[in-house]
Amino acid sequence: MEAAGVVIVGAGIAGLSAALASAEAEDVCVIAGEGPRTSSSARAQGGLAAALSEGDDPALHAADTLRAGAGLCDAQRVRELTEEAPGVVAWLAQFGVPFDRDSSGRLALGREGGHTRERIVHAGGDATGHFITEALWQAAARHPRIDIRREHCVGIAQDATGRAVGVWTWDGARQRFVAARRAVGLATGGVGALFGRTSNPPSAVGAGVALAYHAGATLANLEFVQFHPTLWLGRDGEAMLLSEALRGAGAVLVTEGGPPLFADPADNLRTRDVVALAIARAEAEGHRVYLDATQVRDVAARFPSIAARLRRAGLDLASQPIPVTPGAHFLMGGVEADLAGRTSVPGLFALGETACTGVHGANRLASNSLLECVVMGLRFGEAVREEPVGMHPPEDPVWLLRPEQDQAAVPELAPILWRSVGLVRDETGLRAALVELEGMADRYPGSGAVLAASLIARSALWRRESRGSHVRMDALAPVPAYARPSRMCKAHRAATSVAITT
Repeated sequence: MEAAGVVIVGAGIAGLSAALASAEAEDVCVIAGEGPRTSSSARAQGGLAAALSEGDDPALHAADTLRAGAGLCDAQRVRELTEEAPGVVAWLAQFGVPFDRDSSGRLALGREGGHTRERIVHAGGDATGHFITEALWQAAARHPRIDIRREHCVGIAQDATGRAVGVWTWDGARQRFVAARRAVGLATGGVGALFGRTSNPPSAVGAGVALAYHAGATLANLEFVQFHPTLWLGRDGEAMLLSEALRGAGAVLVTEGGPPLFADPADNLRTRDVVALAIARAEAEGHRVYLDATQVRDVAARFPSIAARLRRAGLDLASQPIPVTPGAHFLMGGVEADLAGRTSVPGLFALGETACTGVHGANRLASNSLLECVVMGLRFGEAVREEPVGMHPPEDPVWLLRPEQDQAAVPELAPILWRSVGLVRDETGLRAALVELEGMADRYPGSGAVLAASLIARSALWRRESRGSHVRMDALAPVPAYARPSRMCKAHRAATSVAITT
């Protein structure tokens, strides 16, 4: 039987940070799937938020985070997250992350939507996620205690008491069991690919949510999916994020013909829910919306990756407005966990976007996601030392993920979720979506994507209010009775039947 002290599923920034931190005391096996370059982390253009400048403070960073979260943030965890942010930047720099600096050698700090100070650190202008992921990946690959396997996790192994004791993996030809003497960490990313129009990679189909659900873990706030306002859609169907840092540098949103989307230019840097909804409303009235960065000085040099991709499509960021539209970007909900990743299932941890820690509330503040990934990874490294050591035989799996079913199901899921579970929702559409999703569950019983989509839709149906990242057209205002997280766990019925508790 293959075994490691810690098994981590996922090779984005959360998974790699956790692997490096826990490898200080334990041998680690990383189930890396297709590798880090296919993760959401590697695509992250924007940076990492940290109060590092004169006149800034973690308390101000926390206040901005709480304001964006629309009443659903865990205030204590937000304070801890923002207090640890400066140390995260220092920790990453030790691995050679080339953070951008000004002419005097100080970190170059930018501003993004919802922030009241310049506190966003970047690398490579608009390639922060790539540079952080690459640095951590190289460090993990060199580490003598870290074993990296290009396999996919298809099940959480549990013993007779329900404790997570390992994972089942699939390499395309055969299934293996890898035991975990101390802990299993899920860092599989989010759910954006379920919506079709997304900044996320094709792998972001909610695998970690599905795996944890079948293991009996509590899920929280799945209805809160953030829609980034500025995606560019290429002719080949590819979607590319146009970083919020562009608006932080002075780019503005305009409607067809040139009129500004917002009368007050400062509104271009309001939180993502406000900007995305404004664009959606303009589109509903028949207007295309463009991001105009033509007045941003040296824009192509400051945002080289974005400029190069647009140039290949025949567009010039420096001389013409670029058409944009909202797209699924980030899951605020997930597997309920503390900041070290502990879940309701002993031995099972959730990290990064797979987790719901409460720091993002109903609407994530820009550039807090990469910060959360590293904070959780470092805390995970400390927490696993307290986990009991054992080699417990696993029970037979109750459910195994079938990746080939996900591949077949996602093209069917995308129009359903975009139409009925997207930025603008109502009860009629959500109920219709659930009928379609239940039919798909019968046809794809091993699809984690179908299960995750159903759980999101059920949570969205329960939350009869407009709050944070989305709008309910049949309940246009926040409702005080819903100023609390939604929670769900597996019922003793069909996999798509869930019980929402309060």
